[in-house]
Amino acid sequence: MRYANIGQATGIVLIMLLIRSAFGTLFIKHLGGSDRLAMLLGAIIGFARLLQIPVSLRVHPSDGKKFMLRCWLVYALAMTVAVVIPSFMEIGTATAWAVVLTVFVAVTVGQCGSTFWFPMLHDVVPADMRGRFFGRMRACWSTTVFIAIIASGLFLGKDPETWQFQTVMVVGVALVLLRNYFISKIPVAAESLADQDDFGDWKKHISSLLRRPEAMIFCVYFAATAFCLGFLGQPLVLYMKHMGFPTNENMIIFGFATLGTILSLLIGGRLVDRLGTKHIFLAAHVVLCVVCFAVVGIGMLPRSQAKVLMPIALVLVGAARAVGFLACTTQLFHLAPDRGRAFFLCLANILIFAGPAMAALVAATLLSVLPAGWSATVAGMELNVFQLMLGMGGAMLLVIIGLLRFVKDVRPKSGK
Repeated sequence: MRYANIGQATGIVLIMLLIRSAFGTLFIKHLGGSDRLAMLLGAIIGFARLLQIPVSLRVHPSDGKKFMLRCWLVYALAMTVAVVIPSFMEIGTATAWAVVLTVFVAVTVGQCGSTFWFPMLHDVVPADMRGRFFGRMRACWSTTVFIAIIASGLFLGKDPETWQFQTVMVVGVALVLLRNYFISKIPVAAESLADQDDFGDWKKHISSLLRRPEAMIFCVYFAATAFCLGFLGQPLVLYMKHMGFPTNENMIIFGFATLGTILSLLIGGRLVDRLGTKHIFLAAHVVLCVVCFAVVGIGMLPRSQAKVLMPIALVLVGAARAVGFLACTTQLFHLAPDRGRAFFLCLANILIFAGPAMAALVAATLLSVLPAGWSATVAGMELNVFQLMLGMGGAMLLVIIGLLRFVKDVRPKSGK
């Protein structure tokens, strides 16, 4: 599966720079966009997955790989348009909106193609090696993303010009095209797909899903968790900007989340296979809850101290998030039915990944409604809007832990 590892390690860099690093938020701010528009970038990208449902019902599974590669090619071309827009328009709100909308169109097409990514891997990855396989694959792309984040931060500097942001995106587009070459070499288990002529029967798929409450309970649980985790994403970038971190320091510090991802994935796959998913979810919950409250406190410290503590907090965020999503993938592959697999995996991923998009939307709404410099007194502490959101995320995580008792434990190696 080296083609899958190399393909994802290259093609995922651009989208990760836009939604999992400070780059996308800072780029929109540089173009003249508001805080709300910068948050909307992450939100609309998250909601682009909604089209995967109709795609899974219209495209036959045997044609999935071909459709996916074509969509990814269009995605790269549309991203190229987004890159050149600032060269023909003056810096301002209109330019920022044009870039955000073009990126949204590009990502929407790309997500339509990604409908068949997990179903394709489902047929070629052995059931007792899924934790380790996805651990290795995500460690590969997390490494390239971390290198890209650090290199981009150093390249942009403290006060970057527009052409520097464009250069970073051009490299990302080139890597997307390279991904198509490697993924095209992955074999497809055509014999397991050719007879699935009922792939478009959504009523049958929904009926089957309703008869499996363990699948719905898990999706609701992880969607709620992902929503809370969303406040440690793009809103945290604006929080650090509010704290006074310049562009390059913001990007590099936020990049430590990816470093945490790499470190955890080196052993995370084996832990999922051996300990089971439920233990992983519980550990990730505890860490993320503690970090949410810790980051609130870090924001009250002088910038010199925050500069030391914030990278540590982000390493923990990246590590907990990575093993949590690794266990989530293993859980979903275990729950996936033999028929209507693309529909189930798309629906589950939409429910789950809508969480961070909703968090970004909540952050955008609060930032647009509340006046600049707004604060509230909670338990004797004066909190700004960013600290309030992070505190709220931590408190909700405490409540959501209770849902874990209803989540089935999956241990592929023991057959449970």
